Amino acid sequence: MTTSVFTPDEISEALQFYNTNGYTAIKSTLSDDYLTEMRKIMIELVDEEKASLNLENYRDYGFLLCAPYYADKYPQILDVITNKEMLKFVEAILEKWFIVYLYSNNCIPPCGGNTKAYKPHIDTPRYIENYHQSVVAMITMDDYTEENGATWIMPASQNLKEKPTDEHFYNSATRLIVPKGSICFFDPKVWHAAGTNYSNDWRTCLLVVFSRPWMKQRVDIPRFMSHIDKRNLSKQQLQLLGFTSAPPANFKEFYGNESERTFTQPFV
Repeated sequence: MTTSVFTPDEISEALQFYNTNGYTAIKSTLSDDYLTEMRKIMIELVDEEKASLNLENYRDYGFLLCAPYYADKYPQILDVITNKEMLKFVEAILEKWFIVYLYSNNCIPPCGGNTKAYKPHIDTPRYIENYHQSVVAMITMDDYTEENGATWIMPASQNLKEKPTDEHFYNSATRLIVPKGSICFFDPKVWHAAGTNYSNDWRTCLLVVFSRPWMKQRVDIPRFMSHIDKRNLSKQQLQLLGFTSAPPANFKEFYGNESERTFTQPFV
């Protein structure tokens, strides 16, 4: 069964569906050419990162630790984080001035391939009643089908305090069957799992997790980008990537003028 994909004008309906079911999908305005280009880049970087790390027990094949790290070679990687439809929906959940907690991808290799995410799991095992700490955005760079490993998701499971059995999960879960260019939003507490890719090609997506600005990022994105010239980045990109929400490390960074302080993140 195909998943309902709302238009950017149906944000109220998408938000209602999200609050009830713990996930939703919105059609993006990202061009097919951009998504095709990003797909090629991400598959290339997956193998490049694996080769550079040269680890025996490498469990993250298919995921990049920090996609912005590669923005010196591929500056277009950063274009997606300012996508208007995505930010509009995230703002409806987190209010203004959220930041990027994680920017990665999820590329599942072909011919029976899967990733560490194939087991049912949640992304944030912390519960604060009636409060959203973060939002997961998954931008599909392929049509998602049962054959190529469309994500399993258990509707309305974001409030479960105990892990469901695998049998319960798969009996209750649905598949995210969505077209290329969809933005699928998840509550990080909803139970989900990657599918197995039985097709002859990679199944790919971008993953951007947004969080409150006081939360620590999964990795320190500004430090990961220390080799990159930031003069070409917009103020919005810098804010989203965490450059205005770094904890001060000395008196000037706390008491200095705006150019000296490291935490200038606005709050509303």
